[in-house]
Amino acid sequence: MEIEFHEGISEVVATTRNDQPNAAPVGIINRDFLYTLLYKESHTFLNVKKNLELVANFVLDPLLYVQTAFEDLDSSFFRSDESAPVLKAAYAWVEFKCLILEKPTQKSALVKLLPVRSVVLQRPIVSINRAFCAILEATIDATRYVALKDPKYLERAAHYETVVRKCGGKRELEAFQLLKGYFV
Repeated sequence: MEIEFHEGISEVVATTRNDQPNAAPVGIINRDFLYTLLYKESHTFLNVKKNLELVANFVLDPLLYVQTAFEDLDSSFFRSDESAPVLKAAYAWVEFKCLILEKPTQKSALVKLLPVRSVVLQRPIVSINRAFCAILEATIDATRYVALKDPKYLERAAHYETVVRKCGGKRELEAFQLLKGYFV
């Protein structure tokens, strides 16, 4: 496989399908094998359970991470020339067959990921932008805040906003503005 996952957690936008394609940010975990933890009530898990497939899309658009965490994308966001559900914004992607291994909690399931194929569409040279990283962290916290209503996730939002305002560009600012609506 041409694409390798670093040890630890790599953030991607996962796509799955039922009647329509679905997209959501997930962490691909590389310990002794590749896996992800999915909320059992999510569209992503229900689609994986039905089809046993998932595509990891490598995307650099911070707004897309926020949108896919909370909204359903229409078909215009997906490539029509692929047999798998792939985002147009992806610069690379990996298609996986999935095995649902265990149920670590009542709310989530561990899904082992077995690579089927990978495609590199372009090779960007990307500098690290702290605002993009802050958007990823804030998006993760926002999804947990919505699900758990734990105020600790809400409290961290102000720090992420400071980083985005200091280090971000127009797209990061737009993404954080959208994200703020979910911290209510």
